[in-house]
Amino acid sequence: MGGCKIKKSTGKLVTVLSLTFLLTFLLLYYFETSDFKLIALFIIIISAGAFLVLLTIHYTTSQQDKLMNTVASILYDKAIALEEEQKQRKIASGTASEGKSSSFIPVDKPDIDFSNVGGLGRVKEEIRKAIIYPFEHPKLYSLYGKRIGEGILLYGPPGCGKTFIARATAGEANASFINLKVTDVLSKWVGQSEKNINEAFQVASKNKPSILFFDEIDSLGSKRGEMSQDHSNRLVNALLTELDGFEGPKEKVLILAATNEPWHVDSALKRPGRFSKLLFIPPPDLKARLEIFKLLAGKKPISHLVDLKMIAKKTAGYSCADLEQIVEEAADIPLKEAIRGGKSRPIRESDFLMVLKRRPSSIQPWFRHGKQQLVLRNCQSEFRELWKLVKKIN
Repeated sequence: MGGCKIKKSTGKLVTVLSLTFLLTFLLLYYFETSDFKLIALFIIIISAGAFLVLLTIHYTTSQQDKLMNTVASILYDKAIALEEEQKQRKIASGTASEGKSSSFIPVDKPDIDFSNVGGLGRVKEEIRKAIIYPFEHPKLYSLYGKRIGEGILLYGPPGCGKTFIARATAGEANASFINLKVTDVLSKWVGQSEKNINEAFQVASKNKPSILFFDEIDSLGSKRGEMSQDHSNRLVNALLTELDGFEGPKEKVLILAATNEPWHVDSALKRPGRFSKLLFIPPPDLKARLEIFKLLAGKKPISHLVDLKMIAKKTAGYSCADLEQIVEEAADIPLKEAIRGGKSRPIRESDFLMVLKRRPSSIQPWFRHGKQQLVLRNCQSEFRELWKLVKKIN
């Protein structure tokens, strides 16, 4: 029998081994479980070894090359086809790698509470009544027929500590904190954003007691009449569905949200049982500004001769973020002097005054814009506290 011929039984065996090799490779590529990959890899090694031995014994060199090229071509074509099919399945199911899942929803246990929040006594008491006391005394609230579980919408100028207050609320209540940002929700895949909202509520329920915080709620729950995209309308409807169907008080999960543009939030989200309590977070008052400066001074080499109360009086209308930046820029002055060869020194009062001359409040444009929006939308009564501040602005 010639070297280029194969016995019938050996030919069948080679065919079976070739088929085993091919199918195992395809299954390995198609499935994603690590256990199966180990088994498939073992089968590939055994079948490939046997195949190569039989190939060497029963085929000439030219036939071996031809057969291996054929097998390699088949495997390559199948692998490309399966890769494309796998991508299409992921896109169709909304679970492609660009989408979000619950593993991307952050869960935190804050180490701050209301003692870390300067001023805002009325705001803190309103939050206690709406969130913390229901956590601590659910039976009493139920006994007196008090509605519990309504969400709170924090609104006000940027940089005034809305997120910080939300975190402090979780710390005060000894609850988990889920800070859901726009980037955690929005997805380009159809239906995935709505799934992410649903998953956020599930994560909050699994980590109870918890506070679910929607940052920049206006980006998720804008007024439907003002939006042209059906995708944005579906987001609002998804939020409403979750808020209405979620048993917050029973599950020890309460809801907070924040926005710099409350006039853009859909009115349906502000109805009883949803975000019905609106709390204005103003710029820090004199007492709060002084507390902030004292806190920041403890982290910098500030001269004991600096009159922090005087600096606090000069920064009326500044945000918390502004105050922090003022301290940073004041520290830059002696730092640059030392870098240029001067002697290191503490931060002086003159450094603060120099910064204040060139740094106005960053939130005054927001107040002017806020006044325009309140007048344009005729919602002065809805946001009374904000209106009291802005109605005198020209």
